[in-house]
Amino acid sequence: MPYETAATVEARRRTVLVAVMNNHEDFRRAASEGWYRIPQRRAPRRIGADYLAFYQTGAFKGGPDVQTVTYYAPTRRYHLLTRRELMPEEDDHPRADDYYFRIDIGPLQRLERPVPSASMRRITFISTTLDRLYNAADVRDLFYQEDPFETLWHALREHRLRPLPNRIVAGEPVDITLRASGGYLGVQCRETSSAHEAPHLPLPDRWRLLHVAPSEIERDLNRCLRRIASGLISLGGSDLRKNDDQL
Repeated sequence: MPYETAATVEARRRTVLVAVMNNHEDFRRAASEGWYRIPQRRAPRRIGADYLAFYQTGAFKGGPDVQTVTYYAPTRRYHLLTRRELMPEEDDHPRADDYYFRIDIGPLQRLERPVPSASMRRITFISTTLDRLYNAADVRDLFYQEDPFETLWHALREHRLRPLPNRIVAGEPVDITLRASGGYLGVQCRETSSAHEAPHLPLPDRWRLLHVAPSEIERDLNRCLRRIASGLISLGGSDLRKNDDQL
């Protein structure tokens, strides 16, 4: 195996959510105000990531970045807000009461090698990694063959549990939430390293948070499931009543 630098290893650990940028006003907000919005009802199962990257659609026709992933930014904080709270100047909008995830981001950075879409035009969300983003020759190269998060999600469903996606706790996304008799077990799927440890969140009452690394899911899925089962037992066991949309 060729020698890998620390930067290469770190880039493989860092997660990226590629989102669609389909109008100039949202791009302006991302660039000048530092945030991006995703309608809750159309959000992917996992919005949490270390970085956001943007696929610019045909709305940017005539510009050099149309139908490419060119810009990305580190994520800072997450919120769940109504459209009215996000954009009070449009409080009479038909979807003013709909909920949106607001993702606060750092400064936009331009990729040295923007990622074009040679054949795909209808793109929604892509979960990938920073090293894939840096090295992709086409948008198709960003896709996982087997996403560890999806593997865990489906395994929980197969064990008759009811995972819930995308809860926001103390400004951080919790990828999976499971209801227990004595509270809620949150699961964050992320790698950790000495240089970038997963944060210790100030959890609300009756919450417990578990970190499960994607590499651990790939290596030993059953061990991950046992850890989650142990966490549920510590909270009184799984509660399989119909889950609320809001916790």
